[in-house]
Amino acid sequence: MPKINQIVILNGGYGSRVRSISGNLPKCLIKIGGTPFLLHQLDLIKKAKIKNVVLCVGYKSEYVINFLKKNYKGLNIRFVVEKKKLGTGGALINSLKYLKKNFFLTYGDSWLNINYYNLQKIFFSKNKSLITVVPSKIIKNHAANIYIKRGVIKDYNKKKINRNYKYIDYGLMIFKKKLFLNSKIKKIDLSFFISNFIKENRIVYKIVYKKFYQIGDLKGIKELKEYYHRHHELP
Repeated sequence: MPKINQIVILNGGYGSRVRSISGNLPKCLIKIGGTPFLLHQLDLIKKAKIKNVVLCVGYKSEYVINFLKKNYKGLNIRFVVEKKKLGTGGALINSLKYLKKNFFLTYGDSWLNINYYNLQKIFFSKNKSLITVVPSKIIKNHAANIYIKRGVIKDYNKKKINRNYKYIDYGLMIFKKKLFLNSKIKKIDLSFFISNFIKENRIVYKIVYKKFYQIGDLKGIKELKEYYHRHHELP
């Protein structure tokens, strides 16, 4: 089986919801257990035996770049800087020339300790892009945004609340580069592309029965810090 050896991390947001903790720094540098979250995330990627990272940065990008150049070794990291805010989809298109044929994608505020190898097996067996989802009953205080019916994804919508939506985007995906080749760099959300892939039957899903953790809001940071305090490691 081929191996996917690259991951894109979307890390360009302002982090407005966590400014009281992050202060003047990008949120990925918030410390968990005395170590910036980004270092924890990179160590997790290294553990998954992925060697190449495309780090999409925007707000205070110089802090992230300088910090990693001084403090991290072990992965091949390519920095792609947004000169203006592009959104998650635009940031991905902005990095397209550095991407391999197939690649993982995740968010810079997400902690997703799952089996990357098993996801690759599904991806190659189905020959379609892949999104991980989690039942909404496992994740409290997060609105469901994915509708699955009879084993098929029918809709992905972060803005519309619908009782038929029983799943949440888990935050780890595998994409085919060729699906984005005709896209222009502009401000756009990643959900636009995912919704189109669903309509075109170009994406499958994997259900993860495990809670995700994140530092995108104050509650998530508190939860992750408390876990680390109790267990002296991340979940």
